[in-house]
Amino acid sequence: MSKATQIILSVAAVVLVGVFGYQSLATKLGGDFAGGVTPTQLFTPNVSTGGITPVGNLSIGFGGTAAANQITALYTATTAYPSAIVNLGSILSSTSTTSTVVSFTASGFSVGDACNVAYNGASTTGAFGADSFVTAVSGNNISATVTFWNGLSSVVPLNVTSTATGVSSTLKTTCFHTGV
Repeated sequence: MSKATQIILSVAAVVLVGVFGYQSLATKLGGDFAGGVTPTQLFTPNVSTGGITPVGNLSIGFGGTAAANQITALYTATTAYPSAIVNLGSILSSTSTTSTVVSFTASGFSVGDACNVAYNGASTTGAFGADSFVTAVSGNNISATVTFWNGLSSVVPLNVTSTATGVSSTLKTTCFHTGV
């Protein structure tokens, strides 16, 4: 290799090291973000609506005060029922229905909220049923009325002792408020 070639290669090496060395030591803008631009706050909270607003003109809400955005309230009350045998008359008699009130303490319920009923004290399940709705709300004091009905042409007894468990018959009422 000639002396001139060695000088040219040495100068080229110094230039390359200088250029690439400078690039690697240069201050990067924006950290690791694409384009070297640091992002700004992406969302801002909106306390009045219970939502968030992204940067720009798009609004996304979660929760909030509108009825359709409320979170479901759920409560299950369990009680022994009845304290004395209740005979539901046949479907055409005036005694074919009876009702009881289950009370509990919880927040977030409204009059008219539906309740699911589970009951193990009836002697039959055919053409027999129970419905329940929240009928009174006073602060956190809730009352749900459970109505039992007999659709048979014969009497259906509601027993004090459950034939399924051998202990007191249990009435379980699960009420829910869906926010709509």
